[in-house]
Amino acid sequence: MSKPRVALLRTPPVLPVSSVTAQQGVPSLGLAYLSASLKSAGFPVTAIDSLGEKIGTYKDFGTPGLLAAGLSLPEILERIPSDTFLIAVSCQFSNDWIFAKQILQALHERYPDKPLVCGGEHTTADFNRMLQVCPFLTACILGEGEETLVELAETLQSQSRLDDITGIAWRRPSGEIVKNSPRTRIRKVDNIPWPDWDSMPLESYLDAGLGMAAQGVRSMPILASRGCPFRCTFCSSPQMWETKWYGRDVHDIVAEISSYVRKYGVEHIEFYDMSPSTNKEWLRRLTLELRKLNISWNFPSGMRIENLTTDLLRLMRDSGCYKMTFALETSSLKLIKQLKKKVNPTKMLRLIRGAVGAGLVTKVNFIWGLPNQTKWDILEDYFFLFKLALLGLHDATCFAFVPYPGSADFAQLQAEGRIPGGDAYDTFLAFNVYNNPLRMRSWSKHIKDWHMTAWTLGGMALFYSIQFVTRPWRFLRLIERIHKKQPVTMLELALFALINNFVIGRKRKAFTTPVLIQES
Repeated sequence: MSKPRVALLRTPPVLPVSSVTAQQGVPSLGLAYLSASLKSAGFPVTAIDSLGEKIGTYKDFGTPGLLAAGLSLPEILERIPSDTFLIAVSCQFSNDWIFAKQILQALHERYPDKPLVCGGEHTTADFNRMLQVCPFLTACILGEGEETLVELAETLQSQSRLDDITGIAWRRPSGEIVKNSPRTRIRKVDNIPWPDWDSMPLESYLDAGLGMAAQGVRSMPILASRGCPFRCTFCSSPQMWETKWYGRDVHDIVAEISSYVRKYGVEHIEFYDMSPSTNKEWLRRLTLELRKLNISWNFPSGMRIENLTTDLLRLMRDSGCYKMTFALETSSLKLIKQLKKKVNPTKMLRLIRGAVGAGLVTKVNFIWGLPNQTKWDILEDYFFLFKLALLGLHDATCFAFVPYPGSADFAQLQAEGRIPGGDAYDTFLAFNVYNNPLRMRSWSKHIKDWHMTAWTLGGMALFYSIQFVTRPWRFLRLIERIHKKQPVTMLELALFALINNFVIGRKRKAFTTPVLIQES
């Protein structure tokens, strides 16, 4: 029996007007994987990447202070083929939900007889509310979607019962919301088909030089491993994806990258892995294989330090990695224990010294306004920032904490009644982003909301002031690279964004290819 068509939809990203970002968006790796799995199972697919089809376009969708990037609601509806059997919508980020629910409602009204399912990280975290607000949803897919979506499509085609499909939540005709047994993580990750980029507007991203941390190059997202074995309380991963880690065969990864270089002229690879340093030997083998490709690459999401060494960092630099982000979040040993972070700040200092010495552009992330955090904890971070600047760290980002649905911290704050309910909940999620300087909030009773802007901007001002006083040549390089539209460090990217009106809702300018140089 022939398989019916499935329409995949990535909803438009939503951000507050006051948010500032140098990143316009990246290709949807999740949608590409879903498309590949469906096609492998024989289903025709129409993929609609709302952002990629209209990059740089921002629209008011009816909520004051918010803009959506990409296709408008009527444009999305027009792109659903008439022969579609199943519509699968990806809602990845919680701040996008406020517009995604409008889209789901409109899809149901336009195509009331077509099954409508939703998946993605926000869906996994908040499926119960989604099924209450959108009772017409056929099901919510929880966790990894490749196997679940294929099984769900086959079950709906055969008009079989949904009770036995693992990894979904759904609503019985009686109104009861049912969460089926969880689906285990995909262990045989090498058996998953490579992402189906031919069905995506990939060239729109490549031509614009868009990436997560690299701008101005033909940058491609890759997933080399899946999962994270840690249980940080501010992260949704432990509750949503299990605490298991699986790495792909390094030769298969390199073969995938090589195919993108030949087919799309890719110049840079960004690995979207959560914990790529979990297995030191696997990372070393991957690095050795990447060295054969003569291509630049990095892990923009941040690296844990447990299995990193200075020798491995040098090997990574020699193989094409030129940026390194370290996931610290706090230098307070008290908070590290509370957050279940399991990181050693002293060891991180040694590694940063080694990374800078190896010529890597290095960055460290801090989070402030955490529950139970005190001013003394932040002052401890200030002193740590001082030491980082003296060591030669290139970038330090001081973010305001935002509680993510699905995380232990979010659940605790919700139980305490600090997360609003009802219609206010959706608005809260929409503005709950770390890069909105006008609405920074503290979730600690020891730190006032209106102090957050001073703490975050003050911390970065302290760090960069010390860096440029002790290394004035870096300031001259910053001016030169911004002038040439070749930003490399995070500070250069942010300043270039501000100078060229990268505030959300305004026209954005293209980068030229950055010069990847040996830093000191």
